[in-house]
Amino acid sequence: MIQTKLKNYVANFFAIVFSLIICLFIANIIFIKVSSQKIFPRSLTGSLPDMMQTFNPKTYDKDSLQNYTAIIGGSYAQGGGDAYLGGEKNYSIAHHLHKNDSKNYLSFGRAGSGPISAVSNLIKTHKQSNLPNLIQNLNKPSAIIYLYYEGYDPEASFLEYKSLIKTNENLNQFISRRINENIELSNFDILENILPLISFIKKLYQHLENFIKKIINERDISKIKSEIVKTFKKLFGYKIILNNINEITDLPNNIISNKFKINSVPPIQGAAPSLGKEEILISLNIFFKTIEFIKSWSQSNNIIIVYIPSPMTSYLWEEPIAYEFRKKSNYYSYKMTTNKENELKSNFIRSTILNYTKKNYINFLDLTDLIIEQGGKEVLHGPLDWHHFNYSGYKISSNYIKVSLFSN
Repeated sequence: MIQTKLKNYVANFFAIVFSLIICLFIANIIFIKVSSQKIFPRSLTGSLPDMMQTFNPKTYDKDSLQNYTAIIGGSYAQGGGDAYLGGEKNYSIAHHLHKNDSKNYLSFGRAGSGPISAVSNLIKTHKQSNLPNLIQNLNKPSAIIYLYYEGYDPEASFLEYKSLIKTNENLNQFISRRINENIELSNFDILENILPLISFIKKLYQHLENFIKKIINERDISKIKSEIVKTFKKLFGYKIILNNINEITDLPNNIISNKFKINSVPPIQGAAPSLGKEEILISLNIFFKTIEFIKSWSQSNNIIIVYIPSPMTSYLWEEPIAYEFRKKSNYYSYKMTTNKENELKSNFIRSTILNYTKKNYINFLDLTDLIIEQGGKEVLHGPLDWHHFNYSGYKISSNYIKVSLFSN
């Protein structure tokens, strides 16, 4: 009698466990199906597992992904800016290129990624895709568009180098070590492949925890109310409003010296304004080494470097110009510079990259002249996010890339 009851308990236990596994498996399949850009809320996209963020944008045909062009870089490769914040369908360079020719473009760009992380993101996602997963298997890309942004990438590279290089480690060793550390798959990465919903819930929980801490620590009732309203608006598809730079109350306003009369631009990004010439050269050598790394890994000769000028380079500003300055890893303040100082650094960065690409037979497309010319006709950044192109900026850049590099 007791043995029969025990057998029934064990059988019921395993039946429940099996049912839960099946339910979890089905829930993850449904989650993957609804995670496309067409269905999934824009405000929650950033909480998707990393691999799913690559496949969320509608920039490819799932049934013909044997060949695709990888777009790598930071937030410009991801499509950050007003078009994304405002819910536009075609908010990135990948979207506009796909719309023009219906070919496959996958973005591996992530906000805050410098050159080392940009290369790592592509390699790691490819690595994950070739493990058992419910999302997608990927070949290596047939072509790579590497978006280099002068307003972030030089300083990000130098800061990473200065903070993390080891004693007696040369530049090649440093870059190889950092990339190999970045692409190493943890047990959670492997689990995420099969059960991406778990990762999504974990990220949502972290966001919720941070939100609650912020509310608890805030003493001003009006700010608490504002934060709650803003959060609910984001969740229900309203325009996403960016936070001020660390809520500094005495930020100066920059003024564009042209017909637009725009006079309320917060501190902007420029051509590595906080770096000296030697520091810029170190950051560029890091960039060049990452190009060589990704070229060796991909075995592709079709690598295109696209240079994106900063907002400071894109327009003529009334002086002095306030630029964003990173005092600590996550704290920004501002300093002042001039149009001439910025132009000299931008020209130096661009000419150094041009010489490298000529010497190494790599396609190089500099958008600076185009953006300056078009920026005299319409504003290509902001007005919410002055660090990134708006819809017009991305569309004009994408059309130029298409005509210049893919006309044949």
